[in-house]
Amino acid sequence: MLRAAWLGHWKAPWGLDRGRRWGDPAWALAAISQAWLLGGREGRWPRLSLEGRWPQGPRVAIAPAEFDPRPLATWVAQLRHGSARAAADRRGAREDEALAWAWEALLAGDGAPWMAAGSLLLDLPTRLRWVAVLGVVTMDGTLCLPPYLEDLVPESLRKLPRGWWEFLLRAQDAEGRLLPEGDLDPSLPWPLLQPLAQALTLPNPPGGQEAWPQAPWWCQRNGFGGVLDPRLRAWSRGWGASAKGLLPLLPATLALAASPDATLGALLQMQVPPGLPDAWRASLSADFQELLTPPPLPAPSGNPTLDRLRMRWGGEEAPPAPGYPPWGTRAHPCADPFHWMAQGRCHSLASNPEAALRAFTLAHGHFQRLRASAWAQRAASNAATMALAWADLPAYRRWSALRGPLPPHWLALEAAYLSELYAEPDQAQSQFLALVAAFPDFAPAWEALASFGANQERWDLVRQALPHCQGRPLAVFLEAALGPPDRLDRPAPDGTEPETRVTWEAHRLLRGKGDAPRFWQAWEACPNQFLRLDLGLRVLERRLDLREVGRLLALQAIADRAASPGHLQRLAALWPKAGGTPEQGPRELLGIWLAQQPCPHWLAWPEGQGMGTLGAGEAPPEGALGRLVQEGTLAPFRAGAWIWQGHALFWEGSPVGGLLQALPADAPPAPPVTPRLLAPWVARLRQAAPILTFPETGLLLTDGSEPMAALLRELDRVAPSDLPVLLLGPTGSGKELAAREVHQRSGRSGPLVAVNCSAFAESLLESELFGHTKGAFTGANQDRRGAIEAARGGTLFLDEVADLSPRLQSLLLRVLQEREIRRVGSDHAVKVDVRFAAATHRPLEELAESGAFRRDLFFRLQGAVVRLPPLCARRHEFPFLLPRLAVRAAEATKRPVPALAPGLPQALARLPWPGNVRELLHALERAILRCEDGLLKPRHFPELETPMPEDRTWEDATHAFQRRLLLDTLQACRFRVAEA
Repeated sequence: MLRAAWLGHWKAPWGLDRGRRWGDPAWALAAISQAWLLGGREGRWPRLSLEGRWPQGPRVAIAPAEFDPRPLATWVAQLRHGSARAAADRRGAREDEALAWAWEALLAGDGAPWMAAGSLLLDLPTRLRWVAVLGVVTMDGTLCLPPYLEDLVPESLRKLPRGWWEFLLRAQDAEGRLLPEGDLDPSLPWPLLQPLAQALTLPNPPGGQEAWPQAPWWCQRNGFGGVLDPRLRAWSRGWGASAKGLLPLLPATLALAASPDATLGALLQMQVPPGLPDAWRASLSADFQELLTPPPLPAPSGNPTLDRLRMRWGGEEAPPAPGYPPWGTRAHPCADPFHWMAQGRCHSLASNPEAALRAFTLAHGHFQRLRASAWAQRAASNAATMALAWADLPAYRRWSALRGPLPPHWLALEAAYLSELYAEPDQAQSQFLALVAAFPDFAPAWEALASFGANQERWDLVRQALPHCQGRPLAVFLEAALGPPDRLDRPAPDGTEPETRVTWEAHRLLRGKGDAPRFWQAWEACPNQFLRLDLGLRVLERRLDLREVGRLLALQAIADRAASPGHLQRLAALWPKAGGTPEQGPRELLGIWLAQQPCPHWLAWPEGQGMGTLGAGEAPPEGALGRLVQEGTLAPFRAGAWIWQGHALFWEGSPVGGLLQALPADAPPAPPVTPRLLAPWVARLRQAAPILTFPETGLLLTDGSEPMAALLRELDRVAPSDLPVLLLGPTGSGKELAAREVHQRSGRSGPLVAVNCSAFAESLLESELFGHTKGAFTGANQDRRGAIEAARGGTLFLDEVADLSPRLQSLLLRVLQEREIRRVGSDHAVKVDVRFAAATHRPLEELAESGAFRRDLFFRLQGAVVRLPPLCARRHEFPFLLPRLAVRAAEATKRPVPALAPGLPQALARLPWPGNVRELLHALERAILRCEDGLLKPRHFPELETPMPEDRTWEDATHAFQRRLLLDTLQACRFRVAEA
């Protein structure tokens, strides 16, 4: 059983002082650390119910009872984006490579990269403070910490007598000193102990008496002498498990993120530190200048950082040191970037590009933390090379933007490699030929040309490149490929490097002379991921007998990571199609029916911002399908040998598209039955699955067209100023959302405080706005801030401002003029910095003219006037608005998000919606409650069945009544005109 402040066993001595909200990396680090300690380190990720209690950090509300091999995606999305509904694997806009890797690994159940990121996100003083906030104590008194905090507490001190660590973690003041509890035992030799009770550890027992090490208030520990009972040390205000208590126990190494000394500080700025031996100075100078011929290797220095830098020059592995992980560790909180540079080089030499990429990622993050920009560019350049070798092209592009300048021949070589992936073979060949022409003495360029020629079986290119590849690893294969036929029939010679071996074995297999197990063994050992992808595809394309699901999946992983369209297309052709005879969809069935018609038939329907079409036979006249979609029907017209007619397709009361039908001139006219038969299939063709997430479009939903585009431009124009904003518009048009948009775009640091002026009586509204003092009126038991004070530094939104009484109008006018308020019952004026936004649906100008609203206050409020359009002016936006409002309505009704029937947005757009967006949202909520089969249809909206009011003259209404009366009379008389 574990005990901790964040488990509710005691109160943390201070907060995290970082994050303070979901979606912040430091906040996520704390929550992931808690899950790590509760089982994540063992591969058992708990299902946590977390409470965000600012500023103490996340707290586990209920002890977990369920565990999974990987964290829940909704939990990861909450931590990563601040919303459980977001896509957990979507990369955040501000995530660097280290954090993106940490999130990717966490989704797979690996929390080690996040523990390594702890030393990137937090400096050493902050990590020392977090020991008391995140520390967990077991029942036997052992302290447990997440890995990025473990090295801050020496291992021999993590096990103390029961109760000691709990006291060290919780009984601290704001400075980190212990607070006494209970009474001091008078039998203790307090005068002797008091001077020694400050430090967390003591080198020797107090007073040197031999009996005291066995005393219950003394705990002997190897390497540190011993620890005095913290409950005694608290009476002398000794240090607890805080920054000042733990820092003296730590070695001052770069691995623990300690501040670099003068030597390391100069090294990080790429300056040769003074005082080093001549051999070291010469090697450092050669490294900084990137000389091709380095000087002799210097002797080990004993400094863990310098000896790890020495490994980059070919030196042996540096010995272990405090704070450094064992060699080969993939992710660790070690904060020495030179360790990760050396580790990345080791992985690179071992042909493990993924592990090398991760090591260089950590090196780059720590160099940036230390503001060593030149070293950070080197780490980014190494990471870009490893990303290219690992076939992670998106990562390669990101790292390329961070690295320093490369020599032109290396840049041209990379461009040629990328052209081989993305361009057509002829274009890629031109790129390789241009490369060798520009740099004829650059051997890797000729080797790349030869490799391209072999892959494309262009042996003329291989012959051209072979003389320039002598001494290169690939030359062994090239000579065999161009030599006698039986030479390549034999297996690759022993000792052949991995890339040459897999190329050799692939060509043997393609010639029918190879051994499939030998090829796949060489394929697995090859570190070049692009070569594996290309050769694996070529073998499986020609050898159907070698296709296996496992091999296809391995190739799919590389192709997905590389995001190479050509390889993805080739790979898709190798996967078997789902089912032998799959059920045909509506597009296939409609295509079969159209092909069977003796005359041309064409279907058209709205699709996004454009138009979808499907048809057979002679193409219709230009523009006819567009007119059909726009107008619904087309009157018969002659074009060529056919007479064309357009019919509207309706399904469940909504238009779903149109049918353009061609008929010969001698065809008998007949009622159009075909559109009724086709409409359900076109509706199924257009039926879309519900969209659960949308890109961020701001609080005011709009597709960016007028009139909302003009409104957003106006909001952008007025938001940065401090002028009051008057928002006018009908009820439900989004005036409060517009006020929030103004506040968000203003950059003001304070909050947005909203007050509905029509929801309070006059006396209560005055107190709500201005606050009151204790005793100002009956029930005023204490001082209270008003909304204006609460909005200090931010924005005050006054909704329905036209309902203010004349007295409150006068008080508000004074606030706008003097920028100060007086609480009810107080004589003291308080200065306020508040930006005012007001809204009303009433005609404020007319009220000011009639005297119902003060003219001077009206002029003050209209520093900027923004008029929100009614929903009836935004009918063209319904295809954009309806899916997003449906998601909100489904959340409100706690129902699944339904798919929308085709034509539903257009049908709803015909209604007037006097209540605007609010009325439409409530109608959607009611419709979703009626929706049972998952498809929202017009029949779920009774509003569509109610006759819409029409603007008619007296004569029109009279004629309509007469016509209805005549029809009813004829029907009653069974259409006997004389009787009627």
